[in-house]
Amino acid sequence: MRVRELIDAIRRRPGAFLKEEKIEYVFYFLFGYCGACHDRESPEDHLDSRFCCWFGRWLLLWIEDNIDSGYVPRSIFWYEDIQFIARNEGDEMAVFYDLCGKFFDDYANRQGYFSWRDKSDPGDGDGRRQV
Repeated sequence: MRVRELIDAIRRRPGAFLKEEKIEYVFYFLFGYCGACHDRESPEDHLDSRFCCWFGRWLLLWIEDNIDSGYVPRSIFWYEDIQFIARNEGDEMAVFYDLCGKFFDDYANRQGYFSWRDKSDPGDGDGRRQV
């Protein structure tokens, strides 16, 4: 199962994956998934590694562009950034699923954070701009 499919499966049936549908639990669940998948990198896993490595950085830039240009993250954990965006705890998961959709769309269309990459370039995996 790929990360995009996994996130959709969590959205559809959270109880099958998590004790409670809380953003912190999703973060740690995906963190474990990313760690487990790290050693099996293949061309079809390309999007998985991009999500695992870049979602947090993409989220910070999205917040700066769309909500608060002076935003300073409270920690290194992206779930706290989602807590900042959400109006309340009940909205956190909806915000997460919406932002995942935007992340995957940006990646597929090479927009926003991904706009500097050549469409034929699969990337080098470190998220740095190529010169």
